Amino acid sequence: MLNRKVFTKIGTVAYYTSREIIKSKVLVNTVLIGIGLLIVTYIAMSFTYGEPSRVALDFGLGMLTISSVSIAVFMGVSLLSDEMKNRTVYIIISRPVPRFAFVFGKIIGLALILLINILILSTITLSLYFYIGGNFEPLINWTILYITLESLIMLVLVCLFSLITSKVLSVILSIVIYIIGHSIDGVKLLTLVQTNPTLESILDIYHYILPGFYKLNLKQHLLYKQDIAFEYLLSTSIYGIGYCLALVFLTAWIFEKKNLD
Repeated sequence: MLNRKVFTKIGTVAYYTSREIIKSKVLVNTVLIGIGLLIVTYIAMSFTYGEPSRVALDFGLGMLTISSVSIAVFMGVSLLSDEMKNRTVYIIISRPVPRFAFVFGKIIGLALILLINILILSTITLSLYFYIGGNFEPLINWTILYITLESLIMLVLVCLFSLITSKVLSVILSIVIYIIGHSIDGVKLLTLVQTNPTLESILDIYHYILPGFYKLNLKQHLLYKQDIAFEYLLSTSIYGIGYCLALVFLTAWIFEKKNLD
């Protein structure tokens, strides 16, 4: 049952998780990526004619996506599995901290680092974009929001896999699902799929069960200034948030039932 003490315990676990990750100098890498982004963008602009601001935005959003998803996957895979392997989870749970509170706290702690990473790189990207003459587009905010949702889904997904399989396989499965999730919409339009009812049914099942990351990819719409209905943006936001929360509760439920002996 959720009460003030449980929320306090979740907050405590989240605080110490984020503090440990900061000590690992992840944010130093984010700053280095930001500096590298500035250098690469400047070089790319030197060979670009027409719209250098669009090049800056393209590079910036690309690096933002890669950095956020990488942190989510390669740090998320150790978030729970290392605690069990090192048996530090026993010390925390014996205090006592409910298992679901432990899971929520760990995920929130790393999610905070993800948000800081996104904030830093977004600030660098948009500062450069506006400095060289870029105009504000409302879709910029939505694009960054969707990158955040995409990273959070990947974080929880790899945490979930780490509870039921090895770390290596968890990373592989998460990356495979990420790639398929971005390409599934295009694959369904292939003639081979449309002429094969069985294959089309399999893809439909995937489409309804596993994350459709293509829905969260607005970069091309932003770069080429294509309009998107507000209803689509709202429904996709609800889809992303709902899917992420469902994964969190599923992860907490599996951890609750897992034998830690």
